[in-house]
Order: sequence, then structure tokens, then C-alpha cells
Amino acid sequence: GACRPGVLMAVQNATKRPDRLMTSFAGFDVEAVNKIREHLLPHPPSSPAIALFKNGELVTMVERHQIEGRPAQAIAQHLIAAFDAHCN
Repeated sequence: GACRPGVLMAVQNATKRPDRLMTSFAGFDVEAVNKIREHLLPHPPSSPAIALFKNGELVTMVERHQIEGRPAQAIAQHLIAAFDAHCN
């Protein structure tokens, strides 16, 4: 339950942020999920998960074990640090 709020907090509070945000939901967006999983290799399928790409390359992957049990604020801080490192 903290993943989406954490992402929203990060996007709202970061000074640097991705140009585009996209979501896909396993079991619903089957084609989209299969396509994104190709780009996430060697990371195994994970839900929830957050991926940050730069110039088409995966630069940060936040997997389920890094999300579950953490409050939204911690997830947001993790993402803000990734945005600072990889976004313009």
C-alpha cells in the first residue's frame, strides 16, 4: 500500500524528476507487462516494482523486497535520490 503514495511523494517533492511516468499492471496490461519485463532483465518479475530508465537503459530498479514493509516516505526518499543521480 505504500508504493504508489511513495512514488507520488517523490514526483511531487523532487527537484529533478523523470520526463515521463508510465505504469503497467500485471494481470491487466499483459502485453505491456511482458514488454517491460524484457527491459528489466536480469531482474526477475516483481510486483510492486519501480524502474528508472535513462536514454533507454535501466539505471535503477526498486524491487518488491525493497518496497514491502517500508513507509511511503522511505520509498519517496529512495526515488528522490535516484532522480537526483539520473535525471536532468
